[in-house]
Amino acid sequence: MSSSLSKQLKFADLHIHTMASDGLITPEEAVRQAHIAGLAAVSIADHDSVGGIGPALEAGEKYGVEVIPGVELSSEIKGSELHFLGYFIDWQSKRLKDKLLLFQDARRDRARRIVEKLRKLGMDISYDMVTALDGKVLGRPHIARLLLDHGYVKTEDEAFNRFLAFGRPAYVEKYQISPAEAIKMIERVNGVSVLAHPVFAHADDMFPELVEFGLRGIEVYHSKHDAQATKYYEQLAQKYGLLIVGGSDSHGSKIPVGNVRIPYSLVEKLKMERDKILAKQKKQTSPNL
Repeated sequence: MSSSLSKQLKFADLHIHTMASDGLITPEEAVRQAHIAGLAAVSIADHDSVGGIGPALEAGEKYGVEVIPGVELSSEIKGSELHFLGYFIDWQSKRLKDKLLLFQDARRDRARRIVEKLRKLGMDISYDMVTALDGKVLGRPHIARLLLDHGYVKTEDEAFNRFLAFGRPAYVEKYQISPAEAIKMIERVNGVSVLAHPVFAHADDMFPELVEFGLRGIEVYHSKHDAQATKYYEQLAQKYGLLIVGGSDSHGSKIPVGNVRIPYSLVEKLKMERDKILAKQKKQTSPNL
């Protein structure tokens, strides 16, 4: 088999969540599943957490799967919630970890306030029940899971649609950062910033602004993107000169690791962009000669 054909047969899933945030599987299990699925590379991109990256890297050595350090950050602007994936981040950066701890504290406070609202609506749940669920970084999916387990809803989607989504009776605003702040936060730790699942962001008119902020790519391929959305965002990526990325957004339950896979050639393009960022950072920190 030629080396070029071998490259074409390599695939990656660049959007996986673990128990380090709101996923249901350990980082080790995520990598093991990637290996079983025949993936060459994965990115562990937990919400506001890098806690799963170390164990995933160790598992990657064991199973022969390349693990790309990642993170997913949330931002809000003009009534829209935009999520950004950061790839090839310096996940051991103290500055990054301190900032993520701030976000995690805000998530816990938000969860408490959501539970208070749900209790006022007559639901017999508690904050301790939420924290007892697996997952290090609390989010609305944990509360949705709790409502499902206690029979208040029939699906987690129903929990969001009836209670937890914006404008619903138990909704509580989250700690907000702007898209510009999220993108710069990723770039400061040498990461490549990508707009996650853009079909949910409702921010297509903001792409010129996001590119100006430093956005590098779009998650074109996603488990919730149909063929029409995929084609549309592929065209937008080409229009604005952005990288094309994709992943399953697996949390270890309904959507398995590897449900969405992209050619490894797109990972190589991400690496080239990462190298540009590193060169830029090095130039900025080098003393004038």
